[in-house]
Amino acid sequence: MAAPFDVIVFGPTGVTGREVVRYLDQRAAQVGATWAVAGRDRSRIDAVLDTLDATPDGVVLADVTDEPSILAMVERARVVVNLVGPYTTYGEPVHAACAHAGVHQLDLTGEIEWVRLMIERYGSTAQANGAAIVPCAGFESLPFDLAALLAASTAHQRSGSSVTDVDAAVTFTAPGTMSGVTDAVSGGTFASLVEILRSGRSGLPDPHALDPAESRRTRGYDLRPRRHSGSGAWLAPLFPSPLINPPVLHRTAALLRGDGDGVFAAGYRYREGTVTASMLGPANLPGVAPAASAVMAFGQSAVTAAQLLPRAFRSGLADALSRIGPTPGTGPRPETLDEWSYRIDVRATTASGETADVHVEALGHPGYKSTATLVGEAALAVADLASPRAGYVTPATVLGVDDLDRFAHAGARFNVAEPVVDTAR
Repeated sequence: MAAPFDVIVFGPTGVTGREVVRYLDQRAAQVGATWAVAGRDRSRIDAVLDTLDATPDGVVLADVTDEPSILAMVERARVVVNLVGPYTTYGEPVHAACAHAGVHQLDLTGEIEWVRLMIERYGSTAQANGAAIVPCAGFESLPFDLAALLAASTAHQRSGSSVTDVDAAVTFTAPGTMSGVTDAVSGGTFASLVEILRSGRSGLPDPHALDPAESRRTRGYDLRPRRHSGSGAWLAPLFPSPLINPPVLHRTAALLRGDGDGVFAAGYRYREGTVTASMLGPANLPGVAPAASAVMAFGQSAVTAAQLLPRAFRSGLADALSRIGPTPGTGPRPETLDEWSYRIDVRATTASGETADVHVEALGHPGYKSTATLVGEAALAVADLASPRAGYVTPATVLGVDDLDRFAHAGARFNVAEPVVDTAR
């Protein structure tokens, strides 16, 4: 049965969902795509559509606790944008339905251990049925993944040598005043982080956790403060989590190596961090950035270590955080979303020492405005593909880097820096 909708947005009433609806209401018509929204509460959906003055091509009722409704929703879509989280609690029915139906799916999960479980359960089914399942398709990890592949491909083309290292540095520009923690992190994201803490891990977090089993290697995270290899800026671990992008980007490299692509070397390492100065504001005085980087690195290491505590301690800590943190459904004030921006500086280095630099300039709150426009544009891009790479893929392995200009519509511009010519030679 032909799918009547190119894209269905499942979960349009949350903070991010509303922004995805706002984006598709304008952008889908420009590219000639059809789109719909889906959720369990028609009155809440209608209220959001009325507030946004949005007119999708359809409204579908679906509930993650009602398997037939999820199957019916999936069968009416070419691509599902799944925004119903936390994904460890609510994500599996959509993954299972899409994998079995051969329908593409993008989501915003940051729960890497859960993604690995989904790969184990549905990866072969999705691949056999032609479904491209793309977790982590928002701020984490889409712009990092695409920029890293662009930088690595450029360095490889220039030198003929495989890339051994990619280093990313993020600079945030926030509004002058913020009223509370939800202006930076929504209740949905906070709930996901709490669930990760509650579930714990069988061992230390692994930046290669999503590598295919035949090529998986174990290497711990290095959260120590350091300087970016390109700009020299002091870096702290990525905010809000440094544990999401590395597994995704290492999976990209591993999948491409499995195809026989020589862009990434076997020992390839991806690193990243937040430019500490961008987090300090007026406090950014000479000598402060290195110390602040050390403090932020210590805090992230403590959070990571907490995931290894006994179950009773983890559960108690998670319960306490749930009581004091933002609740699901809350998030940044809508009027502040457009006041944010960020820049990602990416340097790729080859085995022969050649480098290539890519800069990403993006508009909007990274987690809720930019994420929404990025996943919306990515969904339209996947819907355009005749036969996208199937299975559990990454943003870079399904989209490639040949059509990155389309993300300018989503407020993100990817630019390759001109190579530096050594005039001393």
